[in-house]
Amino acid sequence: MQEKYKDYTRLQRLLSGGFFVSGIIPIILIALGSIYNFRQLSINDIEVTARQVVEHRNDAINTFLQYQINFLATLMNLYQLDQLQQKENLNKLFLAVNQGGDRAGDLVDLQLIGTNGKQLAYVGPYQDKIEGKDYQDAAWFKEVLARGVYVSDVFSGYRNYPHFVIALTDPRKTFVLRATINSGIFNSLLHSAQIGPSGDAFILNSNGEFQTPSLQKATALNDEEQRLLRHRTSTALSSDDEYLYVGKWLNGNMWLLVVKTKITDSMDNYFKYRDRITFSVLAIAALFLVISHGVSRFIIGRIRQADLEQIALNQQMAHIEKMANIGRLAAGIAHEINNPLQLIQMQAGWIDELLQEENAQQVANLEEYRKSVGKIRQHVNRAGTITHRLLGFSRKISAEYDVQINELLKETISFLENEANANNITFDLQLDEELPALRTDGAQIQQVLLNLLENALDAVGPEGKVDIATSRSAKEIQVQIADNGKGISQEVLEKIWEPFFTTKEAGKGTGLGLSICSDIIHRLGGTIKVENKPQGGAVFTLQLPLR
Repeated sequence: MQEKYKDYTRLQRLLSGGFFVSGIIPIILIALGSIYNFRQLSINDIEVTARQVVEHRNDAINTFLQYQINFLATLMNLYQLDQLQQKENLNKLFLAVNQGGDRAGDLVDLQLIGTNGKQLAYVGPYQDKIEGKDYQDAAWFKEVLARGVYVSDVFSGYRNYPHFVIALTDPRKTFVLRATINSGIFNSLLHSAQIGPSGDAFILNSNGEFQTPSLQKATALNDEEQRLLRHRTSTALSSDDEYLYVGKWLNGNMWLLVVKTKITDSMDNYFKYRDRITFSVLAIAALFLVISHGVSRFIIGRIRQADLEQIALNQQMAHIEKMANIGRLAAGIAHEINNPLQLIQMQAGWIDELLQEENAQQVANLEEYRKSVGKIRQHVNRAGTITHRLLGFSRKISAEYDVQINELLKETISFLENEANANNITFDLQLDEELPALRTDGAQIQQVLLNLLENALDAVGPEGKVDIATSRSAKEIQVQIADNGKGISQEVLEKIWEPFFTTKEAGKGTGLGLSICSDIIHRLGGTIKVENKPQGGAVFTLQLPLR
């Protein structure tokens, strides 16, 4: 049975695991797919946002540069060379620009240069440092005369401050107007391009040199940033495991605007969604675990119950088959023994009659003969009783009629009253007066009750007590016969229904009584069981079906 219990436990674990896995795997797959799709959507949103930021900042910077170029072109169109050469006029223009308007403070200085490279006029804080400078051989000077406009990279120069230069020449190329732009104001245009606390935004020239400082203080380019320098498309995008990079060329493809975004900084919604899905999956998994355990336990319980019922049915069928075989054997034995017993009985009677005709004076041991004949008759009667009980195994249920169990009990007790009174044994009756009539074989029921009551009297001994109770349920009538004796040992309980098993002294029992009782009750469709009472003694319980 212990091995069978292990099989049930193993099967329950397999069923529970199978239900749980088959139920939770689709949920996990759906959750993983949902998380993956949401992550891709989040990354796509980051890419779109980064592209929009880059394009917006690109437009802003190009607009800023174009504004400065247009401003210088306007000055050149409004004023003649001789007017701009007058320092007072140039100074007024410089102060007017830097003291008002949206672009106040953009210009660091203004410088008027002749076509020979000589300075014609200057206004700004670096007069002493640039006095007497000759730009005729400078590359930027030659480029502005050739192209008409020039925008430099950001550099410190003798000003020792990051700045860049915009220079224009008039259509007739009679002079060059050069302006130094404040790089601090220029850098401020990039602050709004930062995405997330770990994001970065900066401008590189075509050689990969920083034109604006990195917001994260970076001093060198990584592989992805180097890769962006090699792309000349309108907007380039690349990424690694940690960052997303978006680059766009501006200022006539002279500068590369780079926006660097740490992916995890912009995925708060994704992380919240992932945590919610994970929590939901864990909650569903816990629910599935409980349900699968409950379902598997229910199924195994039903299987176990069915197995127990099958075992009980098999045992009952085996017992019935055993009793049937014993009944057939007993019938044969009883038939074979009854014939010689009848002959012995007849011969004993004939001898007794002959002894009665003998003269007592002439037969020396007449009384001994008569005693021997009496013993022969006594033991023949006893053997006849045994064969009569053996025939009980093969007897068919043949007479069914309505039986009142309470009346049957009272009648059976009346057979034993003399024996009970002689030993001062009392019967305590607790009978349900509402018991319905039971259609069954009353004679055989009475035989069972008589046998059980006789055993109870033997168990209690003098001054004992036997409790008899009847009750009913919707489907059966129950009879309990309990004694206050010593009870029955476990070893005896295991063999109590076996034929020819008895605990009585030799000559006082055949061991067939309880076996016959069990056979009768089972053939009548009922059950009989025995157990020890907690306070001592044994109790036999009959359960007879209502039909």
